[in-house]
Amino acid sequence: MPIVAAVIIAGGAIAASKMGQAKAPGQAATVNIQDEQRRAIDGNLANGSKIEQLVNTSNIFSQNQANSLAEQAMPGYTKLAQSLTNQAQTMTNDPYGLPADVQDNLTRIAGERGINTGVRGQAGDFSALRDLGVNELQYGQSRISQAQSILSSVSASAPRINPMSATSMYLTPSQALQTATNNQSADQAALNARTATDNYNAALNAQAVSTSANAFAGAVGGMGGAATATKTPAYTGMGSTINQPTYASTTSYLKPVDYSKVP
Repeated sequence: MPIVAAVIIAGGAIAASKMGQAKAPGQAATVNIQDEQRRAIDGNLANGSKIEQLVNTSNIFSQNQANSLAEQAMPGYTKLAQSLTNQAQTMTNDPYGLPADVQDNLTRIAGERGINTGVRGQAGDFSALRDLGVNELQYGQSRISQAQSILSSVSASAPRINPMSATSMYLTPSQALQTATNNQSADQAALNARTATDNYNAALNAQAVSTSANAFAGAVGGMGGAATATKTPAYTGMGSTINQPTYASTTSYLKPVDYSKVP
């Protein structure tokens, strides 16, 4: 029986050792920088038209909203801004020309002066700008400066928005690489956690196997020891007790058979 118990204990130990061996976690897929860069570029090209459409629609809506709010704050702003813009455009188109109403008035005055001097039509040496005491070059430069001032005022008062940029919609290769790296780290963490759980469960199972094997071996060994009993009988005679030699008797663990119930 001791041999059987030893075999059981050894077998349980071997089985527990194999079951309790810790396993290394698997490795998450590696990240390739060029692959991530290529994916980012391909994705941007595929979504380029949709991105541009979204940006254009968003900016138009925002600008219309800003114009509407400016008109509510100052009624007639749109027409005033348009009138000033047209005036600046006229000045830059013909910086050396007099306004039509001023020109007509000067022509009338020149005609009257011609009549007073006996000259037919306008006075022969009449020049609108010179008679006004204005140098033609200076006059043109002045009108150009006035046009720039008008445009600056209109631009400063114009409702402005912070336009959406299409570049903010595109995925850069560095962003794609960072996302892939984060995903790899998450995958590796999941593999590590799963392996740790498996190793823990394997260790528990190995311990259970080892405990069961030891318990079973103990039971087998106990059976062998209980099967042999030592008995020392006493012999009485001649007025004294004589100790007889010790002998062993085997006691069966089987219950006695009642032959009266055997058919």
